[in-house]
Amino acid sequence: MKREDIARHLLVTCSARLDTDAGPQGTAFFVAPGFVVTAAHVVGGADGLPVRLSEGQHRWRGHVADVRPPSAGEMAATAPYPAPDIALIGIDEGPEHACALLGKHFPGEGVRVMARGYTPTFDHRSVTAETETFRLTGLLETPDPACKLLKLGLGEVTRGMSGAPVLDLKTGEVIGMLRTSRKLGSNLGGWVVPASLIRLLWPEEVSLANDFFHRKDSRWRQAASQLGARPSSKKSAPAGGGLSIGSIEADVVSVITGGNVDSVNIEYGPVNRRRPGSGTR
Repeated sequence: MKREDIARHLLVTCSARLDTDAGPQGTAFFVAPGFVVTAAHVVGGADGLPVRLSEGQHRWRGHVADVRPPSAGEMAATAPYPAPDIALIGIDEGPEHACALLGKHFPGEGVRVMARGYTPTFDHRSVTAETETFRLTGLLETPDPACKLLKLGLGEVTRGMSGAPVLDLKTGEVIGMLRTSRKLGSNLGGWVVPASLIRLLWPEEVSLANDFFHRKDSRWRQAASQLGARPSSKKSAPAGGGLSIGSIEADVVSVITGGNVDSVNIEYGPVNRRRPGSGTR
């Protein structure tokens, strides 16, 4: 299987379309059991706002649990939204799900990445999933000294991609959340909130829970390990030679599409009932 196909399957397992009562708004992705992140401007900076998420046949309901920075209504209408422009959404109901493997460090410049978001590109009415590849070309300092944005180039960020996960095509880690385009209608790319900052903002709800998820469920790491593997010259693997890429693909995709969510075998705590910063588990 091609590297890009593996990457797309990984992104499918963690990303979702985000809707509110006003209609389609953008994209979000699962970062921990019971939690997703999206761009704050996607939800208008509104703490507590009810949202609906969907991916394939699966549906979730949730609410905005935290916004960074906290926003008054007039701030939400500004362009651009102040850095870091990210919101944490708690899941109120819906099936269990996989979580993106969040990176812990800044990736090196020049790496190839892929993003997956929900856009109206096809006919400007229907909202469908769209992927795009980019190169990481630099960093942007913001007025918030704690926030440096990753700079993407050589790819187009279209409307609806705000909040999308951005995956390193070599390591299989999600390096951050796609925030905004650098210029709509061009291949100038976009700005990304780094995964390391997402971890820092919500150390318990996201960082610790993300690590726990991937210690318990190794399928994402198994699939990601194939991204950097060299093609084998052998036509078939020897008996007892371990997992094939076909079985890895089936395992990863089944997390969302297989129906038997209990096979994930994760001990989920009641994280969706706690607000960020509310204390220990």
